Amino acid sequence: MAAPVFDAVSSAVGAGAGPYTWSHTCSGSNRVLFVKVSYYDSGDSVSGVTYNGVTMTAMPSSLVSNGQYFVVWYYLINPATGSNTVSVSFTGTVFDFGGSAVSVTDADQTTAFGGVATATGTSTTPSVNVSSASDELVIDGLSIVHSGTLSVGAGQTQRTNEICGGFIKHGTSTEGGGATTTMSWTNSSSQAWAISAFAAKPVSAAFNVAWAAIANVVLGTGRR
Repeated sequence: MAAPVFDAVSSAVGAGAGPYTWSHTCSGSNRVLFVKVSYYDSGDSVSGVTYNGVTMTAMPSSLVSNGQYFVVWYYLINPATGSNTVSVSFTGTVFDFGGSAVSVTDADQTTAFGGVATATGTSTTPSVNVSSASDELVIDGLSIVHSGTLSVGAGQTQRTNEICGGFIKHGTSTEGGGATTTMSWTNSSSQAWAISAFAAKPVSAAFNVAWAAIANVVLGTGRR
């Protein structure tokens, strides 16, 4: 099976009560949309994320924090194609917000991702180890104190790297999977950080076999 394919990324930063909105374009087939929410504020939490008005689901065990620095992921299987609005709402006013939307194609439409790995620390080298496979695409999201220059790890493709405001930066990257995939960043100064990552799964073999059989019948090549 081929690994899920990166489709598009979009992002937004801000501060205040929200909701925070931005445009994201999904295309292709067997689509899954993932939205990372980074924020600085221990007194509030995410109350909802939507895409094209459709409610997205929080990824189990994806919420991680290091004091007041939070990361959490949401997902939506088979999102609408074209340019649509991502909207993130909070229970109150947050000091800093950074959001990233990452869409992929050729992803499983039932089990879109594996278990989420999280880590926290205070250092120049944020990282987390993700259980994955060679036919998967690993995606990570980082929140870190804004001081210093942030760079993505070797082998990863940076998708976002932005200062959210006066408190945090947020980053997102992708990398092809292996038995265990380490997602890492380097910051020029030692800072508090939190990271959350997972592996997007490919379309299942059963799905591919079923569609191949349908195609054979439609094209007149299958047995009747």
